[in-house]
Formats: sequence, structure tokens, C-alpha cells
Amino acid sequence: MSPGWLSIAQFQAESLSRTTLWRIEAGLSEMTEERQAVAKAILKVTDEEVEAAVHLVTLVAERQAREAAGSRSPGGTRRRARLAKEINAAVRDARAFLEERLRAIEVEEAKEDAAQLWHDLAANSTAERVLAIETCDELLTPALIARLCEESVKAAARHAQDAVELAALALEVAERAPGTARQRAGRLSQAWAFVGNAHRVSNALAKADAAFARSREIRPEGPAEEKEFFDPARPLDLEASLRRNQGRHGEALVLLEQALEVGWPASRTRLLLIQAATLEQEGQPEMALAALTEARPAIERGEGESRSLRVLRFNLVKNLIHLGRPEEAEAFLPELRLLAIDDDLDTLRVRWMAAVVEADLGRWSEALAELGAVRREFVDRSLPVDAALAGLYEAQVLLRGARNRAVQGLVQEMHPIFDALGLERESLAAVRLFLEAVKCEAATVALAREAARALCRLPRRAGR
Repeated sequence: MSPGWLSIAQFQAESLSRTTLWRIEAGLSEMTEERQAVAKAILKVTDEEVEAAVHLVTLVAERQAREAAGSRSPGGTRRRARLAKEINAAVRDARAFLEERLRAIEVEEAKEDAAQLWHDLAANSTAERVLAIETCDELLTPALIARLCEESVKAAARHAQDAVELAALALEVAERAPGTARQRAGRLSQAWAFVGNAHRVSNALAKADAAFARSREIRPEGPAEEKEFFDPARPLDLEASLRRNQGRHGEALVLLEQALEVGWPASRTRLLLIQAATLEQEGQPEMALAALTEARPAIERGEGESRSLRVLRFNLVKNLIHLGRPEEAEAFLPELRLLAIDDDLDTLRVRWMAAVVEADLGRWSEALAELGAVRREFVDRSLPVDAALAGLYEAQVLLRGARNRAVQGLVQEMHPIFDALGLERESLAAVRLFLEAVKCEAATVALAREAARALCRLPRRAGR
């Protein structure tokens, strides 16, 4: 092994005390068998990593021996200087990695503690959680702030109000937690972004706007601190979701590009999926398909979140439909059905996409029967956005068959759904235009498609 052997990946004896490391570097202590056993059993390192640490000590001893010998041969001084330089560089790398690994262990332990704290808090009411935060300093950690933020996102898929309460709790912890001014600003900026996301899911878009404005206002410039807990991409991609809901796709895509530049490597597949969804809603299925294609190898290797493969396949089908390639879309459906088998709601959405594929393949009667059944199930689940979207696809199939009167009957049946959505919103102008056209028997497939695109900007749980 050459003197330049040491790399971050090789030296992981992370929990040796700094004093012990210094003494080993100085040649005052040895890496004894007992210390090797401690390194392997307590410090959680491998035999190869212990061998690397032993080699470092050997190099230090070699340097001291050469210096003691004081070689008189021509070039001896240069050789000694070169060896000393290589050894010093190896020691610096070792110390830097030692500090990095110690920090990683601390972060892992902090996250485990936060998971347990959240488990304890989750069993309590909102008022009891707030009281605990006000009276227990143990809860005031960046790890718990990060955990509450992510729990808020998970809650948004079930009930918007839970998401709001959890984000507010994260903000409360961030306001009380000790730290430098820069650390506190970074934590508060993150928490405000999750507050904004929770309001977005609740369809309180003005409140969401205000929260994201606050997040931007206090966000520290330069490299993010406590990056182990807070992904710098998160405020950006959450705000991008709001801009997408508002129909401001250009702004959303800019934010997502920024997020891809600064985010955790582990976040890249999730960001690409969000980017693809934004491009699809903007009416750019080719570019959406390109983003999905980029994400596909990593997701198929098992990277990303647990639902990433399901989301990838679903969106591949959707964009292939937009591109007029139903045969390719149909090929993904068997796997997609298997991926969704453990989730009733995702299974229902797969049925919806399969019915759209049926329509594009010319099997109109089968498609209409299934779209109608799916729409009614969405109504039963109090999911008006999904129900309205299924109905608009149903309308497109009817309009392709010039069955305008049937569309009028369908719209009449769907009035309670549209009422639940609140059509007075500016973002749903395309839906109002379609409904007016139906009354005049002037509806077209293009108008129904634009109405569906407007609905796609709404959070899926809107109206609950």
C-alpha cells in the first residue's frame, strides 16, 4: 500500500479520542491488538478499516525511523521531506474523516432520539404536545423539528388539518430551540416552508403564500447549516408545488431546478418525479417523459422513497397517453396493478388510468363503464378532485363519440362534485368554461382536456 493510501472511505476508526489519535500520530502510542478489538467491537469498523489505521501508525513509525537514521545519501533530505509531506497529508485526511464520522454518528443518534420523542408525542392531543414543548427542553432539537416537518407532509395525504397542526408544532420547536442566530434562522425557514405546504394542501393559498414569503425572507444566504437534518431543497420543492397549484408552472420549474442543484443526493429521484408532474401539467409530456427517464434507473435500483416506483410507472402511463402511445402505456399496466395492490386508493387510480388507455385503444364502452364506476368510488371516498377528473375523462370519451346529450346528463350528475370544489376560484376558470359550453351543446374534447388540466393543479385531498 503506497504512502498516499489514505482516503475517506478507508479510514473509519471514528470514535477514537482525539488525544489517542494524536498520540498514535506522534508515535507515542501504538495501535495494539486491544485497541483494534475496541475499534471493531465498539467503534463499528471493519477489519480492513482497522488495517488502514494500523498502516497509518506504521507510516508514522517509518518516518521517525528514517529521520532518526539521518540518511547521508544524495537526495536523502528530499526523500525525508516528501515522506513527511505524505504522512502529514494522510494524518490530516484521517482527522477530517474522524470528525466527519463522529458528526454522522451524532446525527444518526439524534434522529433515533427524535423518532422516539415523536412516538411519545403522537399519542397525545395537540394541546398536550404544545405543553410538552413549552416545558421540556429535551424536545428542543433540530432533529425533532425535521421529524415534525416530515410528519406534516405524511399527514397531508390523510387530512390537511393534521398537516397544519404538525407544521405549527415544528415552528414552535424551531422558535424555542437554542442555537446560533444562523442556525435558528435556517430552522425557522424550513419550518415556515412546511407551514406553507400544509396551508397549500388545505387550499388556503393566501396563507401558503405568506408562509413561503416568510421562509424566503429569513433563509440564510450561503451554504446551509445543519444540512444533515434539513435538506436545502425542501423549501424550494414545497413552494414549487404551491406555484404548480396556482398554475404558475414556469416559476415552479425554476424552483425545482434550484432544488436539484442544492438538494441531498437522496432527494434527486423525488425531485425529478415532481419536475415530471409539473411539466405534464404544463402540457409538456415529452419533457416530462425525459425527466421520468432520467429518474428511472435509480428508482428501479431501489433508490428513492418506497412509493417511487409506483409513482414512476403511473406517470409513465399518463405521459404516454398524452403522447398518443396507448400501446406502450398498456404494457406498464400489469406491473402497475401489482405495485398498487396494497393501497386501495392507488388501485383505484390505476383502474382510472387503465380505463383511459382502453378509450385510447378504441374500447369505448369498456372505458365508459369503468370511468363511471371509478368516479362514483371517488365520490364515496370524499375525493372531489379525483372524481371530477375521472368525470372529465368520461366526458372526453363521450365527446369523441359526438354524444353531447350524454355529456349534459353526466355534468348534471356531477354538480355536487363541482360544488364541493368551489368553482368560484380563479384557477378553475377552465372548468367553468367547459360547463358553460356543455349547457350550450358546444363542448369539445379540447375544452374538457383544459378543464382537467386546471383540476390537476389542485391538491388531491381538496374539499375534505
